[in-house]
Amino acid sequence: MPADQPRPQPAPAREARDRKRRREDFLADLAEAQRLRERVAPRRARMARLRQQQLLRTFFY
Repeated sequence: MPADQPRPQPAPAREARDRKRRREDFLADLAEAQRLRERVAPRRARMARLRQQQLLRTFFY
């Protein structure tokens, strides 16, 4: 493709579908990593969960 011609943009529907698929993949990987972390270090995971809950509780007051 010549340098003076702009690259064709993907269709908005396809772009949104690709972004949604990448997001779903990322969230699935994140959930898997969290489950693994809870199995490997249950005390650390429990403390992190409690800290997160406390943060959310104090944030909304």
